[in-house]
Amino acid sequence: MLVVLFALWLIFNGRVTPEIFVFGLLFASLLLGFACRYMDYSIEKERRVLSLALQVVLYVGALIAEIWKANLATIPYIFDKIRKPAPRIIRFRTALRTETARAVLANSITLTPGTITVSLDKEVFTVHCLDASLAKDIEASRLVRRLRRMEEVSGR
Repeated sequence: MLVVLFALWLIFNGRVTPEIFVFGLLFASLLLGFACRYMDYSIEKERRVLSLALQVVLYVGALIAEIWKANLATIPYIFDKIRKPAPRIIRFRTALRTETARAVLANSITLTPGTITVSLDKEVFTVHCLDASLAKDIEASRLVRRLRRMEEVSGR
């Protein structure tokens, strides 16, 4: 926050002189001190929010990679007349603690081609798969690990 306040000071002044630099640093420090003391702001909260934002970006990247892999895995079922799907319904438990993380995982499973979350009952997921190979290690996937990391960062 100090860097943002200082950068805004410099941008709004339009030029950089030694006086503007020193007063900007002093003003940004005083404003940050005021926010920490009277406005329930803490640098730890900001660090946690930034860390969580990074984890969300990494999760979205992992989700896009999983969707891409699932697309490539389902193409043979579409274009190959010989290869027939063997649908399965699997159930698995997850160690995710929050309902939000479990709902995000259920939606992510449904977003990936070849799998649909049929039901979610507390920690138990029921997933319909086009083939058993599409559900391989679903309970220990990158998405689950990323969601656990997000729960750790958020402190829940």
